[in-house]
Amino acid sequence: MVATRSTRSSRPNYREKQESDLKADVWDSDSSSDSDDEPVWLKDGSLSDGQDVNLSSDEEEEDGELNDLIDANVARLKDSKDREKSGEPESVDDATISLKLNKLQEFVQQSQVYSGIIAETLLNNSQKRPEADGEAPTKKRKTITDFFGKKDSKQLLSNVEQQFTHQQPSLLRGCQLKSYQLEGVNWLITLYENGLNGILADEMGLGKTLQSIALLAFITEMDTKGPFLIAAPLSTVDTWIGEFARFAPDIDVLKHYDTQGQQKRASKIKSFFKRTKGEGVVITSYEMIIRDIDLILSYHWKFLIVDEGHRIKNINCKLIQELKRINTSNRLLLTGTPLQNNLAELWSLLNFILPDIFADFEIFHKWFDFGDIELQSSSQGLNKLINEELEKNLISNLHTILKPFLLRRLKSVVLANTLPPKREYLINCQLTPLQRKFYKGALNNKLKQTVFKRAIKDFFTLNQDHIGQVSNKTIRKFMEWKASDREIDIEDKLLLQMEQLYREHIHRALLNKSLLNSMVQLRQVVDSTLLFFFPFIDPSQLTLDLLLETSGKLQMLQQLVPPLIQKKHKVLIFTQFVTMLDLLEDWCELNSISACRIDGSMDNETRQGQIDQFNASKGSYDAFLISTRAGGLGINLTAADSVVLFDSDWNPQVDLQAMDRTHRIGQTKPVVIYRFCCDNTVEHVILTRAASKRRLEKMVIQMGKFSNLKRLAGNEQSFISGMSGTGGRGQRHQVSSNKELMNELSQLLLSGESSIGFSRGLDDGKLTTAELNELLDRSPKSFKSERAEAQWPHIRLFETTNSEQ
Repeated sequence: MVATRSTRSSRPNYREKQESDLKADVWDSDSSSDSDDEPVWLKDGSLSDGQDVNLSSDEEEEDGELNDLIDANVARLKDSKDREKSGEPESVDDATISLKLNKLQEFVQQSQVYSGIIAETLLNNSQKRPEADGEAPTKKRKTITDFFGKKDSKQLLSNVEQQFTHQQPSLLRGCQLKSYQLEGVNWLITLYENGLNGILADEMGLGKTLQSIALLAFITEMDTKGPFLIAAPLSTVDTWIGEFARFAPDIDVLKHYDTQGQQKRASKIKSFFKRTKGEGVVITSYEMIIRDIDLILSYHWKFLIVDEGHRIKNINCKLIQELKRINTSNRLLLTGTPLQNNLAELWSLLNFILPDIFADFEIFHKWFDFGDIELQSSSQGLNKLINEELEKNLISNLHTILKPFLLRRLKSVVLANTLPPKREYLINCQLTPLQRKFYKGALNNKLKQTVFKRAIKDFFTLNQDHIGQVSNKTIRKFMEWKASDREIDIEDKLLLQMEQLYREHIHRALLNKSLLNSMVQLRQVVDSTLLFFFPFIDPSQLTLDLLLETSGKLQMLQQLVPPLIQKKHKVLIFTQFVTMLDLLEDWCELNSISACRIDGSMDNETRQGQIDQFNASKGSYDAFLISTRAGGLGINLTAADSVVLFDSDWNPQVDLQAMDRTHRIGQTKPVVIYRFCCDNTVEHVILTRAASKRRLEKMVIQMGKFSNLKRLAGNEQSFISGMSGTGGRGQRHQVSSNKELMNELSQLLLSGESSIGFSRGLDDGKLTTAELNELLDRSPKSFKSERAEAQWPHIRLFETTNSEQ
């Protein structure tokens, strides 16, 4: 518990500048916090008057303003639909439609011509390469086009007897490459032989690391022994080192990472190359690439591999600028995340792997960006048709360009008969009364006042063993005084003492809490209200009951995880917020559950030690608490067979990466994913992004009633730009957009219907016996995709992946 609280106390200070609604700043912040006086002990004479007040009397907030907003929004939507219905038939004629669609087709054809030019250039390059190398014409050599003349990838992968030009390199030991991995290695070799760079974009968990090691093993056997450079996130550097030691022990490898300074690192790499005569593999992190770029530039690298290549999709970031400067003969990007259709991001990757062909972004943008052409009209129906045509043709053309040097396989295809089955559930977690109060406060832009009142109430009622007792009436009086402009009465010594305690404990904590981003506020509320203020002076006084009162999700965790552990299942719990990890750690301790933890503040050695302990066959750890962004990449936790997504990421791929820490090659047990959500809250919008390509079509349809929420669910950038709360030229628009979003979220909260199918109305949030049995069931029949789905009140089957074809 002590370690947990030390983490909480070391948070960075994000002090807010706008504190106009709280009157705490009228006092000197250092007047009492550093005082050496005796601890304050409160003694309230009014405790015996028998006329105390109920501090909960203000818990029920009036919903009048909220309802007014909703009514206004409903009226606005109705007017908009009426105008649309009345104006649609007269807004556009057949001639206009024909003209615009012809213009669209003209631009589409131009982009197709450009796609053909690029494909022809790639083909010519691959044909000229053997001649430039002086290769005998009689030698049969596979060209890059041989790999893409095959129409049916499923049929290709099912042909186990397929003959490959190159078999498994002899330097690769301790494993036997699977058929699809050997095909991937042959594809990589073909790129290398034809002088092309590429992107290996296999889905997460298919062995991109092993295929890359096999490629370097092949190149080494062909008398090109390096040097090779691998740039990876720090979290995966040790994984690369371990994989080389395990599968290619004869290849010399150096971990280029040292916190003792650049001179120390330069000495190590110099000694390494002196010993290996300039050969071998150097594995380093992105951070070291940037810090030691001059040292990196002093060598000519035969091959550069960039792990998690989607990290360099921003052409203006420092990392990609430095990586492009590295003197290398060949480049390979590894990514398990599907490439986006955003032109700028796509061109950034294309420019990195083929800088000679994709040298000018302006030309690329001119051929493929239809945003500036005058195709839009006043007709929403025509605009929808145009946008659908644009999207379809744009994606088709971009895939035409990508096809020769991008290889992506899916687990559902290549491991259909080998990977254990997986199923995923959505579990509805009811907001507790306290969470609902906080959530409404955030929607009404009154969260700061709500947190302020709750912090004072909890602090003075939960720490009486340390500060003495005061009546509810005195606490109410103190709150009213703090929220007013009145000066303190120096004769009221009790309020003076309470002010001193407030300055020492409450005010400092509230200053460290940023409340500028509305979306983050709402997401934190649905996780736990303790994320805003932890009231205990002595953390050991936190009880399980008090912890569960602050979070419906923790109540659901209490029902689900202990039974899983009793059945000998190991559990991963992912959350977006490091501060939530503190509370989850408390929850584990209060339930006597042994847990490991990973977050972004951990050094690499500690992180790897935690992973090894959890995966140990005789390990005593039952749960692993992980920050989704810090622990969703490059780690293998196949010792677990259960994953709890405590909250979801705006980017669905991040959650999929988290799941694949356990559902990957090496997993022998069926895997079940439990995705927690609070229905009809901001998490409903986040889940719509994932549901749009999965099972819950009704969820996506419902978003059509909320124009701002629909845009938010479809485009992460709209929320970043519209909800940041920063000033500038667009501040007025952001404020307006923020109000509209809060308006629609209010309507969603009070909606009487769940588009997911969860029960609505009065509900204690407890799983039924049938639901708990369903969630704990690991029998083969429970993973049958064709089985009938029951209508449970709290859970929904989101997705099932079976090993059977």
